[in-house]
Amino acid sequence: MDQEICYLGKIGQIQVIRRIKLKKEVSREERYSRQLLLKEWDQEKLENSCVLVVGLGALGSVVALNLAMMGVGKLILVDFDTVELSNLSKQLLYREEDIGKPKVEIAAKRLHEINSEIKVVALNKDVRKISKSYFEESHVVVDGLDTFEVRRWLNSMCVDLAKPLVHGGFYGWYGNVQVVIPFKTACLECQPLIPPEKLQKMCTPPGNIRKRLRPENEEKIPTVASIATVIGGIQSQEVLKILLGIPNILENYVFYDGISQTLTKLRLEKNPECVVCSDKYRIKGVEYILEKQETIRQLKNRLIMSYGLSDPDIIVRDKMILDENTKISDLGLKTGDLIFVNDERLAKPLKLKVKIM
Repeated sequence: MDQEICYLGKIGQIQVIRRIKLKKEVSREERYSRQLLLKEWDQEKLENSCVLVVGLGALGSVVALNLAMMGVGKLILVDFDTVELSNLSKQLLYREEDIGKPKVEIAAKRLHEINSEIKVVALNKDVRKISKSYFEESHVVVDGLDTFEVRRWLNSMCVDLAKPLVHGGFYGWYGNVQVVIPFKTACLECQPLIPPEKLQKMCTPPGNIRKRLRPENEEKIPTVASIATVIGGIQSQEVLKILLGIPNILENYVFYDGISQTLTKLRLEKNPECVVCSDKYRIKGVEYILEKQETIRQLKNRLIMSYGLSDPDIIVRDKMILDENTKISDLGLKTGDLIFVNDERLAKPLKLKVKIM
């Protein structure tokens, strides 16, 4: 069971006191009067929507704030980092007195102060450890992560559950946005625009993980609050379009150059061989050549190189192969058989249709 902190509108004692002080309830029409002027707007639809925001850093906090102000009924916030002094120059939900406190708890509290009509759930956990039910109840998932490994896992989970994913990333003066509509548009795994090495580095992993994952002298990622605001704003707009059913959802990879103030759109095509979202993979599995004399360890190394995995586990006939010295010839496999590969960077196992050589 996930431990969650909920901030619920209209029912808490603090909210009752606040409403007494206001002397009258602010109506929905008054709060949202300017956005209600838009012919495409449906406030009731927003109020009945749920958005999962993964990562409450520079991008996630911008998106969460925009959605809260516009009245999205429920926000689920996921992050297991704490507020640091360096966050204050680019993450707008935090203050000096918040340093050392969990980001999601502070973010949820602040968002509910901004709009007491919405429900905010704070999950101070690694997104890979939360219940799948949070994904299932959400209408859109927002990627505000700063690690490409977890982002790939999130992409895999969203495709598996057919949940739209709005991805954003930035580095210095540059940023990018991509919307993944499962089985309709290219996912993060099948598109060819894998971020440059610098975009794949972590910003600041929390706690003791930081020292283990990065040396002290490793270059840190440059970030600018204004770029995060632009990219987070574009992400917010795409989320809004999905929730309201407005057409022209972004189908391109958008690259933003903050120096020249230009937006470049690159057309993305689905990869028919993608191991996450292709029909071929889901139905038959992707063909993968195995050599009879190679060991499980050698196979793992090839899979790491082929698919950018971390530390894969090989499953044959529902059994995990623990002895890495085992040879393929010892497994009794034949061409056309299926094997499955588990890895922390994927939400579900890879299904490989083997060809024995």
